[in-house]
Amino acid sequence: MFQDEAEKVEIPAIEQLTKQGWAFVPGAELAPGQPGNERSYFRDVVLVKRLEAALRRLNPWISEENLRKVLREFTHPNFAGLIEYNQALWEMLCCTGDHAISVEQDLGSGRKGQTVTVVDFDNPANNDFLCTSQFKVEGLNQNIIPDIVCFVNGLPLAVIECKSPYVADAIGEGINQLRRYANLRRPEDDEGAQKLFWYNQLMVSTCRDQARVGTISSMAQHYGDWKDAYPYTDADIRGLLAKPVAGSGPASAGGVSASILRDIPSAFYLERAKAIAAGKGTGESGQTDITAQQRLLMGMFSHDTFLDLIRNFILFEPVEGLLVKKVARYQQYRAVNKVMERLKGGPTGKALSRKERSGVVWHTQGSGKSLTMVMLAVKMRRDPELQKYKLVFVTDRTQLDSQLSATFRDAQNETIHNASSVAKLKGLLTKDASDIVTAMVQKFQDAEAEGDFTDLNPSDKIIVLADEAHRTQFGGLAATINAALPNAPKIGFTGTPLLKTQKMDQAFGGYIDQYKINEAVEDGATVRIIYEGRQAQTEVVGDSLDKLFDEYFKDKSDDEKREIKKKYGVERAVREAPARIRWVCLDLLKHYRERIQPNGFKAMIVVGSRHAATVYKKTLDELGAPLSEVIISGSHNDPGYIAQYTDKTQQKQAIEGFKKPLNENPLAFLIVKDMLLTGFDAPIAQVMYIDRSLKDHTLMQAIARVNRTYKGKQAGFVVDYYGLSDYLTEALEQFSSDDVAGTYVTLKDEIPKLKAAHTRVAQVFAGLKGSDIDDYVLFLKDEDIRQQFELAYKCFAKQMDVVLPDPTARPFIADLKLWGKVQNAARNRYRDPGLNIADAGEKVRQLVDEHIISTGVDPKIPPVDLMAANFRESVEQIKSPESRASEIESAIKHHITVNLEEDPEYYKSLSLRLRDIIEKTNGKWEQQLELLLDMVGTLESEHKQAAEDLGLTETELAFYNILMAEVAQHSGDEVVGENVEDEIKATTQALVEMFDEATQIVDFFKKPDEIKRMKKAIKRAILDCSFGDKAIVNTVQERFMDLAKTKFQ
Repeated sequence: MFQDEAEKVEIPAIEQLTKQGWAFVPGAELAPGQPGNERSYFRDVVLVKRLEAALRRLNPWISEENLRKVLREFTHPNFAGLIEYNQALWEMLCCTGDHAISVEQDLGSGRKGQTVTVVDFDNPANNDFLCTSQFKVEGLNQNIIPDIVCFVNGLPLAVIECKSPYVADAIGEGINQLRRYANLRRPEDDEGAQKLFWYNQLMVSTCRDQARVGTISSMAQHYGDWKDAYPYTDADIRGLLAKPVAGSGPASAGGVSASILRDIPSAFYLERAKAIAAGKGTGESGQTDITAQQRLLMGMFSHDTFLDLIRNFILFEPVEGLLVKKVARYQQYRAVNKVMERLKGGPTGKALSRKERSGVVWHTQGSGKSLTMVMLAVKMRRDPELQKYKLVFVTDRTQLDSQLSATFRDAQNETIHNASSVAKLKGLLTKDASDIVTAMVQKFQDAEAEGDFTDLNPSDKIIVLADEAHRTQFGGLAATINAALPNAPKIGFTGTPLLKTQKMDQAFGGYIDQYKINEAVEDGATVRIIYEGRQAQTEVVGDSLDKLFDEYFKDKSDDEKREIKKKYGVERAVREAPARIRWVCLDLLKHYRERIQPNGFKAMIVVGSRHAATVYKKTLDELGAPLSEVIISGSHNDPGYIAQYTDKTQQKQAIEGFKKPLNENPLAFLIVKDMLLTGFDAPIAQVMYIDRSLKDHTLMQAIARVNRTYKGKQAGFVVDYYGLSDYLTEALEQFSSDDVAGTYVTLKDEIPKLKAAHTRVAQVFAGLKGSDIDDYVLFLKDEDIRQQFELAYKCFAKQMDVVLPDPTARPFIADLKLWGKVQNAARNRYRDPGLNIADAGEKVRQLVDEHIISTGVDPKIPPVDLMAANFRESVEQIKSPESRASEIESAIKHHITVNLEEDPEYYKSLSLRLRDIIEKTNGKWEQQLELLLDMVGTLESEHKQAAEDLGLTETELAFYNILMAEVAQHSGDEVVGENVEDEIKATTQALVEMFDEATQIVDFFKKPDEIKRMKKAIKRAILDCSFGDKAIVNTVQERFMDLAKTKFQ
């Protein structure tokens, strides 16, 4: 797989980066002791000489003393944890926030603080862009070797992990690797080299056909595609790829020391890397189809966009008490820059009218519209022209208000002025200042009602940014804002498209950018919504309201019936009748318990009145439903049964609890009327049960509450008890059909998808002969076929999770169970933990696991270990010789992988021996089985015997094997002389004894001075031998230190 990874992914990526202007130096040339002396130790991650050169170039005034001080701040920062290091270093890099670097120096007008420029963001050509491959970094417990690291002015700002296009879940594997490198999976294990990620801004996982980007805070589900290389087009990308590779200047790949070759995965890889560094292409870029990797690299790693992203499109925000780092998605980056261009006069930069500079950004709900607005504001405040403008944010959510305030307080040290009253709003708008003002929509409505709200400020140095543009751009409110600020361009943001009646030629410049519903679903920014219409039936023949009323209230007297009709009206009385609500509650509980609860998700219930909300709550409690809370607004005259649910403190606690997983907070239902239907974000909500009238934008916004992504969430559900299908059709008809494509689907639409997913799995086994589980497993022996099955089966299982328990899924259950058992058996046979359906949903997992258990197999029990006493017995139970041989081969491979670090050279030799047996006996299964069983029989004793024959312990043998391999490789002889062998043995014993003594020191491997002392001892010991040569010292030092961490910790 490595050759595919290198040839198809890594080397083409490096080639493209060099065409985009990044110099390339192989990681081997950046190792300690190499010409250029870029690093003193493998633990160093900053290329200090390059950083120093950049600081001198960008700050020609800086004194030597201050230069050393700034260098030290970057090379020896001191903060609490990874996210704190990362935020502080980002602020130092961008000259912003509390950690912007300033030094005291006299430049002719007295000694005062001078800001130090680390990166010239406005002039990319003034910076040093370098990429490297296989960049080895020493961690506390083990080394890491990321595929590609990108440096700007000597600082490692991006890491790219490449995976073979032919690996199942290649992107997931790459992300997992990145998280391991950054020590994010299990921080207590210190399995990575976290220091490299102190400086990191972008983490990319790519397998050529897919490429996703995240930050140090991103879990796998938060990594995003980069589907638009804006401002570059596909034609630009093709033009770039057709260019020859430019030479990368003084950093050529010639003369890579043989002593570093251990870090280069293969000679093939080294030759290709050398060719790129020397300015020779690889011939990979002639393809016509643009891959996801090529588009991401062009869109994010072109010098201008790379610096723009780092400076203006990264935010640190608190989420549930934790600081989280966010980077823009491609549509956010595109929209912000299009708005900036529009405001500054378009591509030509000519003066435009207010209307020509205005426009609408439509990004579908759930795709990060609020963050887009914040990033736009941040970039505008850093723009030399637009920072002179007053920014007026019109919002309908306090959340956006506080998000803006926190961002500008933390990153810009700028205060946000909130118009908390009409008087304050007038004062802030009238004031000529380049400040930031926020006001809720209601304040403008109140101001208009009070009158005297025209021509408050005729300046054209004001920009209005309006949230929920369908409300502010086209209603009476738009006229109010235009009257108050007649020359201010207005940028509207909306999560729902504009109505057909909102004519685009009158719409303040029309759409600036669009990110439609189906695009968001396709990108995984939101999930699809499945609509289910239900009918609240009764036993009454006919459906006249009067008959229904009489049925529901048959136990009431005539006077009581007249009073109910007078108070509520017949229709509302029927809809809110306790008997009808009880039927709805029974149905929705069945739906929730069968479809939603098993996967750990929550629900919202939308009702027609505050009274109805209390009836729903009472009914659910009586039916023993999971915990529910009512969230409704209150007024002074509310009766007690309603007032008990209007306390804002209790509501806030309920909302926070609702957002948490069920195992942390059992609150499963929120019952609402109007509150939380817009702007409310709770990704754990998967279903909305609706029992009230909703129309137009309100309906579109409400159903989007369940489209947010969450781990294991395949779709959102809208279950309709009111009869909204006509309203939904009417609502959609008011928009352009292109704009609303993919708004919702029905369960009926999911069946063809299920059939197609089932067919894809069946096609994998098209050539299978036999029907036994063992036949299936043997068919999956080829890794490529196994990965095809894995991808197809996961897709099928996820689609089953969406449709179950609907009866239409029944014909597919038998195959779901069969293939689940095949997957489990293949996972055990081939020791492949990636073969699982962990993310398919609890409903499906339970079905499959119960089936496997019913056949006498426990899916939680791992396969029998090669060294276990009953291994041979377990093999003998397998029917065919080929399958038995396959089981032993997989067990040996697993044994080698698990034990490789115990004695790398010995286990490599076993791997070669195994490969030799497999290749020579292919098709001769009985012979292969016999040779493999012989190999298993000697595995345990062979290593011990080899050590005894040499008069060494098994620990000494592992070190001896490494030194022997390095000496033999350096000399070019397969066999060394007897005298040299004796020297290697004596040197090994002496060094192992030194390791044994040195590692008695507490935390030896965390003490740089002790490690340095030990490395010097290794160097002296090798150079004192007849085979001593500086060329092998470095490699032996590193390999001995790595092995010592395994043997002496």
